[in-house]
Amino acid sequence: MVATLRSFRTSKLADLVGFDRASAKLGARVLKDEMTRLYEVELSSGSRKVRLDGKAVRPLARYFGEFNVVVFTPEDLGLPRGSPGDRRRFLDRGVFNLEPGYLATATDYDKVLRTRNSVLRQAGQGALGGRQVEELLAVYDTQLAGLAVATIAARRRFIAKVLPELATTFAAITRTGRVAGARYASKLVDVPADAIEAQLRDGRARDLASQSTQLGPHRDDLQLELDGREAGSFASQGQLRAIMLAWKTAELTVLGRAHGDLPILLLDDVSSELDPARNEFLFEHLATLAGQCFITTTHASHVLLHRDRADYRIQSGQILK
Repeated sequence: MVATLRSFRTSKLADLVGFDRASAKLGARVLKDEMTRLYEVELSSGSRKVRLDGKAVRPLARYFGEFNVVVFTPEDLGLPRGSPGDRRRFLDRGVFNLEPGYLATATDYDKVLRTRNSVLRQAGQGALGGRQVEELLAVYDTQLAGLAVATIAARRRFIAKVLPELATTFAAITRTGRVAGARYASKLVDVPADAIEAQLRDGRARDLASQSTQLGPHRDDLQLELDGREAGSFASQGQLRAIMLAWKTAELTVLGRAHGDLPILLLDDVSSELDPARNEFLFEHLATLAGQCFITTTHASHVLLHRDRADYRIQSGQILK
């Protein structure tokens, strides 16, 4: 939350505030290149205040880029058989870490998409006249098309960087000769903005009937593959988990290379979901990295690191050394 101003748990800010509290404050003191910076977020009743080194941040883009965080959760292990929406969110987290400016693109796209869908719903309810609907949709089609091109391009750049590392890491984990891969599934790859705008215009009758936008990167998917076939349909549970573990390891490598230092890795009770062999591989790999890692787990024995570690226990909401 402090690094990206978004939670990987929920999209609702109110969910991050204690049930009996009016507000919540989060902060991190980050040391990088011998410089310490203070990042702070305050949440209350759906609002968010952001400070950097004690000062309000204007523009907000100045807040991002100085430190990166990669999060790996048990839910990520189920992504190959999960919903396309979950895979898109998973992909977008990685894209943002590689290109902090992508957050603005994704935010703008979501804003225009919501507004366009609102016009479609109002038209379906008879709240807007035909000519007014056409004029509004023409404006939003142009905006959405340009943002769609930028969104798809950023996602594909990230996947292209991850793919070689994914294949290498998966081979090291499994030693079976099988090949892990990924593909960006979209109807709009290499389609220019004016062509997307034309497709949106041609599909208005369909959109008006469904009262939602049927075309765009919000309908795309990250397709994970094993030996060129869709992994979610053909891979075993163990192979799927190995693919996701390899993806996160590849993501760390790519981001470390791009930014000059490894991102902070957050492992949210992942070890309890891995078999002993893959859990051992995970920690063998982590031990070779210079990056910092925060691990949550229900059993300390899951953490197979015997040096360079500090253990804390959370009891009744209190952090105990």
